[in-house]
Amino acid sequence: MATKSKKSDYRPWIGLLITSLFITLITVIFLQKTEDLVKKRSVKKFISVDERLEPFGSVNLPADSVISEDDQLVSTIESEEKENVTVAVNLPKIELSTGSEHTIKMLNVGPSGTMVFDPAVIKVSIGDTIHFKSTDMAHNSVSIPNMTPSGAKGWTGLMNEDISVTLESEGIYVYQCDPHLMMAMVGVIQVGDATNINEIKQGTENLKKNFIMNTERLDSYLSQL
Repeated sequence: MATKSKKSDYRPWIGLLITSLFITLITVIFLQKTEDLVKKRSVKKFISVDERLEPFGSVNLPADSVISEDDQLVSTIESEEKENVTVAVNLPKIELSTGSEHTIKMLNVGPSGTMVFDPAVIKVSIGDTIHFKSTDMAHNSVSIPNMTPSGAKGWTGLMNEDISVTLESEGIYVYQCDPHLMMAMVGVIQVGDATNINEIKQGTENLKKNFIMNTERLDSYLSQL
């Protein structure tokens, strides 16, 4: 009798274990069903406002009206060049300077811009003397070969020093500041009549290749003669 009573003590535990397994199985099945239901009712991919909006029309431009950035740049440059040409043509002509001696200053900033001779264009008589004054530092005055009258004597001024030249040959003289040629620091002197104007204009194209700014300055000066 004692043995039977002892075995009967395990029955409640066996029943509890079976019940727990049953509950676990039911829970697993329920969770699986719930997951399937959620997937079926899940919200589809979110669509943004931009994606939901549809275009209601379009603007059609003629092929000729489409302008690229390069075309705009070229147009701007051409416009600026035209303006420069217009200014050069409309500048007043230079009158003959009175007296036999004339002063030209070498300036960092002058009435016609930066790095200039003042006056930059001048008309004098044959035999007149020009005094180049080193008003500002780091300048000189040098005549340009092939940009002076045939047979005329040139000149080469030293840096930061004044120089005086007497011009005895008729025609146009173009001169420069050596360290600032790239900034188009040039000047023009007409002595008597402009007998060599065609030769000077032909030589300007080669001279302007040295300019990185103020490229129309020399043409503007010559237009005033």
